[in-house]
Amino acid sequence: MPLLFLNIDQLDDNVNSLVFLLPFVLAAMYAIFIAARYHYWFRYRPIEPRYKLILEKHFDYYRNLTPKLKGAFERRVSLFIRGKSFYGKEGLEITDEMRVMVAASAVQITFGFQFFQLPRFSKIFIHPTKYFNPQTQKLHKGEVYPMGRWIRLSWDNFLYGFGDPKDGINLGLHEMTHAMSLENRIRTNEAHSYINPQAHATWEKLALKEIEKIKRKEKSLFRAYASANLEEFLAVSVEVFFEQTQAFYAYHPALYKATAQLLKQDPLRNKKNGVK
Repeated sequence: MPLLFLNIDQLDDNVNSLVFLLPFVLAAMYAIFIAARYHYWFRYRPIEPRYKLILEKHFDYYRNLTPKLKGAFERRVSLFIRGKSFYGKEGLEITDEMRVMVAASAVQITFGFQFFQLPRFSKIFIHPTKYFNPQTQKLHKGEVYPMGRWIRLSWDNFLYGFGDPKDGINLGLHEMTHAMSLENRIRTNEAHSYINPQAHATWEKLALKEIEKIKRKEKSLFRAYASANLEEFLAVSVEVFFEQTQAFYAYHPALYKATAQLLKQDPLRNKKNGVK
């Protein structure tokens, strides 16, 4: 009888141990599953055909990539879409075109980096046109708000930015640059500090000189709004970097190269050699 009771006690202990460990085992298995699934999406899974058609129609940047880089761009777009919640405002219905074009704007900005999903910004609100902001008491075309974890865009102005890919004005690129810059500075995120500090310091030195030039009303490739502060200069200069690439390089080669080093890519080389 004592031996029987000892065995039962040992069995109970083993069962209790298994019950205690089971949640951790299941969590580990789920983590492995998610990692494997992410690896598949990131490396292999082809983009939805309807998404690819939208990219081909609207994105010069995408069309100029090599076939290999096109595949990487497509998968990043798909992953970005899966990681965000899109909300139409004022009765606007969210469409595949909206999801793909917004995602592609973000992926274009971050294509040179390992981190590209802007995890801080989980919600994207899209308005039909300019919307009223009760805090500023003004109409806005777009905003990025890290505390609320959202990006807000006006769809007509967003589309206008892609209507002329050579005018240096693109709301999507502008707001996604703000999001990227903020993401880089939020230390509670796993994706912070991915912009090289030395590259940023070089860029900032040149940018400040150009801002002063604009404030003096001297001739500049960049519109007046770029002189508001460094963050706005970055957003405006990135618009010009992608949409008026040759003109930017001809106007200020040093600033162009500093911007390319900051973003770890060079549109002048995309077509032939890929993103650097």
